[in-house]
Amino acid sequence: MKVLLFKIGAIGDTLMTTPLIRQLRKNFKNATIDYLIGKHSYRVLEGNKHLDNIIKFDEKIFFEKDFKEWIKLIFKIRKRDYDVIFVLDKHWIFNLTAFLFGIEKRIGFDRCGEGKFLTYKVPYFGRKHEIFYYLDLLRGLGIEPNYEDWEMEIFLNEKDLEFAERFWNENNLNDKVVVGICPGGARNIGVGDDDLRRWDIEKYKELIKKLKERGFEVLLIGGKTDKEIEDEILKEVKCVSAIGKTSLKESAALLKKCDVVVCNDSGPMHLAAAVNKKVVSIFGPTHPSEKAPLHKKSKYIWKQVGCNPCYDLWGRCPNPCPYKKKCTDKIEVEELLNIIINTVSQ
Repeated sequence: MKVLLFKIGAIGDTLMTTPLIRQLRKNFKNATIDYLIGKHSYRVLEGNKHLDNIIKFDEKIFFEKDFKEWIKLIFKIRKRDYDVIFVLDKHWIFNLTAFLFGIEKRIGFDRCGEGKFLTYKVPYFGRKHEIFYYLDLLRGLGIEPNYEDWEMEIFLNEKDLEFAERFWNENNLNDKVVVGICPGGARNIGVGDDDLRRWDIEKYKELIKKLKERGFEVLLIGGKTDKEIEDEILKEVKCVSAIGKTSLKESAALLKKCDVVVCNDSGPMHLAAAVNKKVVSIFGPTHPSEKAPLHKKSKYIWKQVGCNPCYDLWGRCPNPCPYKKKCTDKIEVEELLNIIINTVSQ
């Protein structure tokens, strides 16, 4: 049997599909299992021992409605002659694309009637963790999901782990309690959400100062797009920073070594949760029941203020926020600090 998983990307969303990949492999040890994914996010799957092939495509085909490249992709996949496809995005265009791939069995989500090109549909209403929604798709092949086997996976190699060890040595972190902070992220390609899921930078500064006063070391982690945030923080607070200096998997290796990680509701949050059981996440417009890390030692903070959650089933929310992000603004430094301290001590 030849199986294809199909997702446009987003690092966090892709990581949440890894329990599905693992359970597919457990049930179909001799199947060919390939993953078709946007080139922005494919690295999170590199080295995944449960996959046979990773096939990359340009997400702009869909975001910019490039009909010519879309047709090329369709004919490319048709030639590979798959038996089953798991459509992991919810928009009807991906279901139609799967139909045009010529794959007989098409398993995916029916979000308010958008599943008409599928042969097996899982109704999608939100308010359940995305990992469990992905696992529900297994029933399309007659498999009962194991909801206790939910941990996300990213496969780090020796080079990634050696990088983290070297970084710890070079920055004298070995004898310190290290709080990893990911102050950025929360921006998906093709989605302009105007930083709605980010906690205020001034509060991050205050948090870092209070952590340093209590003897913690702080390590900033993030990508090149977070450099402006790094500059703002380092103007006022001295701490170690790896922002913009690491690959995706090097960042994961650093997150793995932290005693606790603090994140916005973002891709880095899921990356941290894939390698670290102590993640403190900050939620605002999204309901935490849908995406918060599932480890018992992980915690989240969320203030229900009347207008949130405002992300709808289509991932849309008011932009700009008419209430000036009061859901995240209500989260105070002291209460987050207490959660961090309690999480470290567990």
